[in-house]
Amino acid sequence: MKLLHWFSLSLCVCVNAENNVVWRESGENVTLRCSSAGCSSSIEGYDGMYLYHDHKERRQVLYYHLNEGGTDQITLTPSFKDRTQAGGSLKNLTATISKLTVKDSGFYSCVFLKFKGRDVQCSVYTLFVRGAAQCSNSTEALCALCDEKSPSLVLIIVAACTIGTLLTIIFILLVVPRVRRWTSSRRSMAGVLHQVSNDNVYEVMTKNAAETALVGPHDCA
Repeated sequence: MKLLHWFSLSLCVCVNAENNVVWRESGENVTLRCSSAGCSSSIEGYDGMYLYHDHKERRQVLYYHLNEGGTDQITLTPSFKDRTQAGGSLKNLTATISKLTVKDSGFYSCVFLKFKGRDVQCSVYTLFVRGAAQCSNSTEALCALCDEKSPSLVLIIVAACTIGTLLTIIFILLVVPRVRRWTSSRRSMAGVLHQVSNDNVYEVMTKNAAETALVGPHDCA
């Protein structure tokens, strides 16, 4: 079951090119950067930005917005306020979270938004914090990822990506040529059948014309 969770998470990391994987030990710090450079589209005209943490549920880490005076303001949620330092502008904001624990492991995403409801997700991070933790059944997989005694997830990620690449190469080298040959043979067979059909029609028409010529007008009378 643990290997299944590892493979699933590895696949998510592999297919997401914008995902930045970060490893830390318990008690260390991590700095996450929310930058417009990590967005797939322009954020011109956007009004604010959320930094979210997704583990068992989505939690807000901070909210960047403009106050009534039009100046920048960063609001930290209570669970991160005492151990998070944040600063910068809307297009380039950094947040440093200190005294990390296993519970801080998960996905972090920067979501830029407009007040009219439009938003765009940028700069996605996957944070693994290694250390001991009490795990329930629902969090066993994530704790196992962060346990120092568990196998290295880096090797599993590399293996998953390598296997995926090899399967793609095998498919291209073996399956695709066979499909092409089958398609080509079907076309060739269809051409042969069409030619045989035309020849039969021509032979019947020729035979009928010859019989008509032999009978002649006097025979008909």
